[in-house]
Amino acid sequence: MSASALRYMRPLVRAASFMAPRTAGRLAFRLFCTPPRPAKRNGNGGAGEQALPARLRQASPRAIPFPCGSVQAYVFEPEERAPTRTVLLVHGWTGDAASMTGFVEPLLAAGFRVVAFDLPGHGASTGRELNIPLGVASLAAVARVFGPFHAIVTHSFGGAITLAALAGSVRGQPVVSADRLVLISAPSSITGITRQFGNAIGLGRRGQAALERRIHVVAGNPVEAFEGPLQLKTIGLPTLVIHDRQDRELGFQHAEALAEGGPFVQLEATDGLGHRRILKARPVAESVARFVAGERQLRASPSIRAERPRR
Repeated sequence: MSASALRYMRPLVRAASFMAPRTAGRLAFRLFCTPPRPAKRNGNGGAGEQALPARLRQASPRAIPFPCGSVQAYVFEPEERAPTRTVLLVHGWTGDAASMTGFVEPLLAAGFRVVAFDLPGHGASTGRELNIPLGVASLAAVARVFGPFHAIVTHSFGGAITLAALAGSVRGQPVVSADRLVLISAPSSITGITRQFGNAIGLGRRGQAALERRIHVVAGNPVEAFEGPLQLKTIGLPTLVIHDRQDRELGFQHAEALAEGGPFVQLEATDGLGHRRILKARPVAESVARFVAGERQLRASPSIRAERPRR
């Protein structure tokens, strides 16, 4: 949302938050769960073959139904040997399956089958909204088709969705299982993000409380149930957390908080890659592949720095 739009919206939201907090909370929830839709997507989430990114053309596409529509999955099979284990890639807010394809080649080379999919409201999947319950429902549907997973590799909000799916934080949804977990640029506190959002749009105390009550109703649990470190302690999986020290969307403190989830969590810092460019860094992809393959022990790792452009 642009700064000019916020300038005009904040006084209206603050007034509505005081006079009609329940309505303001519901509208804030809708806004909170609605990602911007790129012009290339149509109203049904479909994408023509010509619009399919080159990075996905080597994959086998498959539409996976779930209770709120369908999500588009892409399956990459290794060439040299039959896969025995599957790795799932989960993108973040305003991302898509194509944004995660930097991890495909190293994982295929290690002998894994790789599955990426577009979350609801993103890429070629249906819908206009995304929240944790919707994300968990879609992830559970993909798991029913392609699971069990040896590892799940996530970025940003996809990490929050995956933690909730593994920890069983959304009532009524089956628990997804995996042997290893990678959280790249992931948030540690949905509570903090929710309150930061409320402050940004001018949601007052009563409206913020209504927003959090709405989250409780939709998810079946209060927003505090989705705190990353607590969910990691519940899951107890070998986990690699990768985060850039200069991430402007989600500060490095999120990674430090996640690292407190238990001795099974390893933190790896990068420098100069930011929140999204980190997905295109070859050293990051190779580090993820080594961890997924079990070639790395849980120990402190040196920082990965951004490569200088060649002249």
